[in-house]
Amino acid sequence: MPASGDLLATVETLARRGPDLSVTANLSVTVDDIDLAISTVEERIRIQVPSVWAGCRLLWSERGRLPRLTRVLSAADLTAEIRVGSAVIAIAGADAVPGRLSDRLAVGPLEVRLRALVAAVLRVQ
Repeated sequence: MPASGDLLATVETLARRGPDLSVTANLSVTVDDIDLAISTVEERIRIQVPSVWAGCRLLWSERGRLPRLTRVLSAADLTAEIRVGSAVIAIAGADAVPGRLSDRLAVGPLEVRLRALVAAVLRVQ
């Protein structure tokens, strides 16, 4: 199958038509001038964000893509953790359980973990 220029479309097509996906990653990516470290641990994709503030900026700039990203991850039975240090501040994909905070923040299918978010903010200061 030829790959398209749209990574999410390619992954979504593979998830729907192909065998179960297994992801192994260890890379650095810059999105909107925010350096991210993306890796996998067991069955989870870890997206390491340098700070809570950078995570909030990224979330705000990418919020239009979150529903599609989460749909693709869920279709592939994958879960991504958004982390600041060791704190998992949000979950996207198959294991995400969005709650009232996700509704109030209008982040759709992204599970935001308030306790971890508060702990990450307190560690930064």
